[in-house]
Amino acid sequence: MTLYTENIQEKLHKQLNKTSKKIGVVTHCYPPDFGAAPHQFEYLATTFAKKGHNVTVFTSHPYYPKGNVSIKDLFTWKNSYQENNVSVIRHWLLPSQKNNMVFRLISMSSMLISMLSSLPIIKKKGIEVLLIQTPPISLPIFGLIAKKLYGIQLILNVSDLWPQAMVDINGLSKKSLTYRLLHRLEKYYYKKADLLITQSEESQKYIKQLGFGSPEIYRIGAATSVFQQKKDWIKKDQFRIVYMGVLGVAHGISKLIDEVDFDQLGIELHIYGDGVDAQNIRNIIQKKQLQNVNLYTSIPYQEVPDVLQQYDLALISQINYVKGTLPAKLYESMSVGLPIIYHGEGEGAEIVRQFNCGWVSSPSDYNQLTQHLKLICQTTEEVLKEKGQNARITCVEHFDLEKQFDHLNHLVSSLTVNQD
Repeated sequence: MTLYTENIQEKLHKQLNKTSKKIGVVTHCYPPDFGAAPHQFEYLATTFAKKGHNVTVFTSHPYYPKGNVSIKDLFTWKNSYQENNVSVIRHWLLPSQKNNMVFRLISMSSMLISMLSSLPIIKKKGIEVLLIQTPPISLPIFGLIAKKLYGIQLILNVSDLWPQAMVDINGLSKKSLTYRLLHRLEKYYYKKADLLITQSEESQKYIKQLGFGSPEIYRIGAATSVFQQKKDWIKKDQFRIVYMGVLGVAHGISKLIDEVDFDQLGIELHIYGDGVDAQNIRNIIQKKQLQNVNLYTSIPYQEVPDVLQQYDLALISQINYVKGTLPAKLYESMSVGLPIIYHGEGEGAEIVRQFNCGWVSSPSDYNQLTQHLKLICQTTEEVLKEKGQNARITCVEHFDLEKQFDHLNHLVSSLTVNQD
């Protein structure tokens, strides 16, 4: 080996040491939890590790989205393991699946209490950056204490605007003392964070209006190289629509299948997922003896791209408009090139309209949704393929997961390097 080569390697090693950091990722859910959020944080953690960072995940025992933990985990305060070059530390919590703010706060507070026992690990591992998910609104307290004790940099990933989200789903009144207290806590978090990131322009605007500058946008996006475009699209006598994801109260799938007669329309709806609304869906299917509505258990995330390929259109449903939210399933369905049936409002609906990717109906207007489904049955193959192509192109150009991550990685590296 020549001296020239050795000098190059030495320079590369020094440069890597400048940009590689010891990062802690704090999240309420992580695989084997099911849903977009766990997989988002798994992607973040493993990709940070691939980029040369030392990564530790602080999370809870698996409970999401069903809201219950195993008997073993219920009596386990904390456990840790190594997976995909990421150190994962799981903590005890009192789970809750009730759509009740008090129960949720108790559950999230229990997780915070157990996580506080991991504060010494922050110091022991020399963690420099904590990237914390909120909501839950309790978890940033862990980061604030670590910042005070150890001088770490705090990045707040605001995925939902809490407590505003509870107002949007009619779980809390803006006039209440609870809302005012939580809103003050929310603003305190924004003030203390070294970097704010959020997933939508709506959330960015909301936080900016509170006087905290302009947060960076980091969209969940889709891995367009994995969620590849559907190629064998053929118009059939009976369309097959897929809903893929968490079955929560805010998604309103049980209400949707109760209001829209898929049997009469001659359209199949295939639902994959689990959550608090799953049993309601089963009950309606059984009570009405629905032939064209099918419910399946959640599938491993690795199988999602292939399963989406089997369908003609994708359904995105949000029964309540929740400011700032953008369903991850929207990006994945767009990446596959499926025309979108968006039953909801907000930025996701605007994306579908702006890029001509499908049809949008108001969340309370099931007649409008039914009319759109009837229109789809009469639509030509060329129009459907065009909307699917528009969806794919839009996702590749604007919502590619790798491009989104590269931007975030640059922000993280720049933030910590400047603090050295």
